Amino acid sequence: IDAEAMFAFYRGEKAKYACTVNDVVTLACGRAIRELPAMRSQIEDDEVIEYPSANIGIAVGLEDGLVVPVVMGVDRMSLQELGVEARRLIDNAREGKLENMGQGVFTITNLGMVGVEEFSAIINPPEAAILAVSALREDVVVRDGAMRPGKVMTMTLSTDHRIIDGVVAAQFLA
Repeated sequence: IDAEAMFAFYRGEKAKYACTVNDVVTLACGRAIRELPAMRSQIEDDEVIEYPSANIGIAVGLEDGLVVPVVMGVDRMSLQELGVEARRLIDNAREGKLENMGQGVFTITNLGMVGVEEFSAIINPPEAAILAVSALREDVVVRDGAMRPGKVMTMTLSTDHRIIDGVVAAQFLA
């Protein structure tokens, strides 16, 4: 994606309060998920359960594996509220205290901080989807027929096709 606008928004907000690029991505996902009921669903046995809110898991790497604490109701939060809550959940997860496990409908996994430019992620069952977020990097962007330097990111969406078909996935990505 062309990440110029997102990065400019992030820098403006970061000047006011603590937030990360991942918080901005998570907030954008929360708002998109709110509009698409399939994206806020889970499979329970053979039944699809639709949740009223965008409960988003944040993948946290620990020495002995990966855990996914869940930020509840991301779609109703401001970026500042999300930043505080995500940081609290991540810090608690690193101390062995996991919150809201199993209540997520979607997970975000971000390897951008270690320079990964592209990857695919495996869905965290029983969730409907996972977004793999890669490094924000400089690249050539073409706009109005002219090449210029810009900021780009690669994001890869994996979905459970029992819940989310290609059209809904494309709507989410748009």
